[in-house]
Amino acid sequence: MGSVVRRLVMWIVIVASIYAIYEVFSDEGEYEAPRRPLPPIDSKAWSNAVPAAPPTGQTPTKPGFDMLVEGDEGKPEDSIGTAFLVAPGTWITAAHVLESCAKSYVRVRDEWRPITGKSLHPVADVAIATTGAPQDPPRIELTERLPVMGQEGFHFGYPHGQPTSVYTRFVGMARIRQGKPGKPVEQGWVWAEQERSPPGSGALGGISGGPQVDRTGAVQGVTILYAERSARLTTTPMSRVKDVLPKDVATVTRGGTSIDPKDYGRHGTQVREAAGTVSLVFCSVSGRSRPR
Repeated sequence: MGSVVRRLVMWIVIVASIYAIYEVFSDEGEYEAPRRPLPPIDSKAWSNAVPAAPPTGQTPTKPGFDMLVEGDEGKPEDSIGTAFLVAPGTWITAAHVLESCAKSYVRVRDEWRPITGKSLHPVADVAIATTGAPQDPPRIELTERLPVMGQEGFHFGYPHGQPTSVYTRFVGMARIRQGKPGKPVEQGWVWAEQERSPPGSGALGGISGGPQVDRTGAVQGVTILYAERSARLTTTPMSRVKDVLPKDVATVTRGGTSIDPKDYGRHGTQVREAAGTVSLVFCSVSGRSRPR
């Protein structure tokens, strides 16, 4: 009887070991996004329909910051980012969110939708993703109006997969140098972090591809970088976004809401969780892993 029990225990250990090895080395895993209760579905991107007056002031004409972006020499891995809807089936994100993906998905509220097409800017860190879903959330509007010194900026996205809003102030223009040889110098807008909602600190990996909007809710750029030491975010200018944007996507002089440092967190919840306009992106490098 004792030998039977010992053999049974041995087989259980073997099976458990094989399963553990499979879980570690299998390329066909699943990504499960962090979840929290969703607010009721809303057909509006913003909760306040009274538009604010656009900020006024001076826009810098010369770079005040120099940034060197080092390329990742390691093997690409599955990752997450953010995207936002600007037209039926048309999403804007950062190019580095999608460039290594064999397959990618965008999560609208609790539904993962496959990205069926993508168009990456040849130089700037911006991309267009398309989905074929029949029903889209509300879109947010783009503006060609440039940021001005000292104005508020509001960034919405999913750092580490968590819904987060960041309040910033515009501090100038950056010269962005890629670590890869032969890459031209790019321009970016620099924003100094003031506060987060919910409160937090540390890296913001996963917010890349999310929108930066002004107090009117109009998108002025796409968030692409965060420097943790200086607590500054960098965005791709709208002029680069327009290079890859479909011609039928119009721009506006101002958005359709009023956002301020006291209520930007509520607006973030509205445009992300309630409306699904700003959404989480999952990148599968192998094409075999899936989100759930």
